[in-house]
Amino acid sequence: MARARGVPALLDAEGEALTAALAAAPDVVKPNAHELAGVIGGSDPEAGAAAPSAAGARGVVASPAPEGLLAHTPQGVWRARPPASVVGNSTGAADAAVAALALGFSTGRPWPERLVEAAALSAAAVAAPPAGDFDPGVHRDLLDTLTVRRLPHPLAGRPDSPRTRGTSAAR
Repeated sequence: MARARGVPALLDAEGEALTAALAAAPDVVKPNAHELAGVIGGSDPEAGAAAPSAAGARGVVASPAPEGLLAHTPQGVWRARPPASVVGNSTGAADAAVAALALGFSTGRPWPERLVEAAALSAAAVAAPPAGDFDPGVHRDLLDTLTVRRLPHPLAGRPDSPRTRGTSAAR
C-alpha cells in the first residue's frame, strides 16, 4: 500500500514478523544484532546484512551496537561508526535511528548522509538519561565526528549478486 502511493516502507521488527514481512520487499529493514542473528542464524553482521536483501528487502540497516550502523542498500554497502562508544540507556536508540532514516528518505539524502544522521541520533538517544529523549550536544558532536566507510559488496562477483546481475560478469 505504501509503495503504491510512493511512500517508502521502513520496517523495525524481529522474529517471525520480520521474516514474513521480507516478502513484501520493504525499502529498508532495521534489525539490531540480535534480530539479525534470528533471521540469518549467525552472528556476523557484515555477512548477515545481505540476507534480508536476498530475502526481499530492498535495503538493510543493521545496528550491531555499539559499533554504529551497517547498511546494505542497492546503492552500496556502508559502515557508520562513532569515534567512541556511547554509554547510557539504549531504550529508544533504534527508534531514533529509524526516525533519522525516515527523514533521509523524505529529503532524498544520499545513504552516507542518512547513516551519519541515524547513527548520531541513535547514540545521542543512548546518551540521554530518560528514554525517548536525546542529548543535543552529543548529536551535534557526532554529526562532525562519525565516519562512514564504503565496504565491498559481500556478494560481489557472484552470478546472483545485485552488482553483477544482468552484466557480462553474470553470464
